[in-house]
Amino acid sequence: MICIKEKESGAKGEDMETWRFLEIHDLTYAETAIYRPVLMRAKSGGIIPDTVSFCTFPKPSLITNFFNDPEKDVDLHFCRGRGIPVYRTIASGGPIFGDTGYIFTFLHLARENPKVPPDAERMFEKTLSGIAAGLSETFQVECRFRPLNDVEIRCTDGIWRKIGPSSCFYEERAIQMGSGIQVKPPDVNLIASIITPPAQKFSDKEAKHIQERITSLEKVVGREIHLSEVREVYVRQIEKVFEVKLVPGELTQKERQYYREMEAEYTSEEFLMERAEKRFGEIPPDVSRRMVELKVPEGPLVRIVTLVRGERLWGLLISGSIHASPLRPTSPIHEIEKALKGERIDQGLFRSKIEEILSRPGFHFAKVSAEWLARSIYECARQP
Repeated sequence: MICIKEKESGAKGEDMETWRFLEIHDLTYAETAIYRPVLMRAKSGGIIPDTVSFCTFPKPSLITNFFNDPEKDVDLHFCRGRGIPVYRTIASGGPIFGDTGYIFTFLHLARENPKVPPDAERMFEKTLSGIAAGLSETFQVECRFRPLNDVEIRCTDGIWRKIGPSSCFYEERAIQMGSGIQVKPPDVNLIASIITPPAQKFSDKEAKHIQERITSLEKVVGREIHLSEVREVYVRQIEKVFEVKLVPGELTQKERQYYREMEAEYTSEEFLMERAEKRFGEIPPDVSRRMVELKVPEGPLVRIVTLVRGERLWGLLISGSIHASPLRPTSPIHEIEKALKGERIDQGLFRSKIEEILSRPGFHFAKVSAEWLARSIYECARQP
């Protein structure tokens, strides 16, 4: 069930653009894996206004993002043994654990809205710089936006730590921007048992493992913080940054219908495991597997698995904390995998095919160039 709590909107300027504001309180964070594509479908179809959704969660759960490998980026067996729901979502970035002290805010906007930047990188900067400024002002702390997609807070030991993940992707007619804040102290040892990134993930950060990397707003501020205080920061800063007025509303009957229709698809095992190596099926004995995990400076962790037969790529799988657009009906990653499958192992050939794909209208792979990706795939395939 989805609940919408009414909120007083106050006065607004006659000429100011208005966006719908929703409060969602009884979906788990994992269940937003259904909610997100519902809103994208409705926004792309032109049946809803630009919408901001502020979400809190009744119990802990986990999402894997679109390019995460559920057998490498998280400990799926551990989660299932503990009864922690895990769903894959149509969004970018790495896996995220959401508990009762965590909030997440979504913006579902028309891509043609002139207030929307042209790509995900600039949308991250515009939105998260505003949120960081609002948190700093409200709670008298130092927060900042760190590219590609983090909100960080300066802790008492002087180290900048992450309090907010985010994700963003662009489709033909709509965009989804999401921003989270860990308000209350999380169980960092539990999170470290669930989310299992390689050491390369932290190569360009001060903290070198999950327990050091994440903290909470409450811990740094030094007092209890009600989630509604953070809601007001989001409302105020989104209104300021985008020059709009947020007006309380409710989900339409059509959106509720979409939720019921789409629930089975987005909670299925097949959808969850799409980035796992088992998608290859049985691998012939004359095919060799190689893998590399690489951290792009100020960018994503990219994992490359090549299956090599002789001098050709028998198969290719790219996963990690990737930010790419669009995600549906296809993505740059899926198109690159298809284009290189069966091709001879040649860096120049790889580069030309990847360049063609990334030059298609609307296609974007944040912080990753065709040259870098072609070289990385080539070097992976050529490993002894």
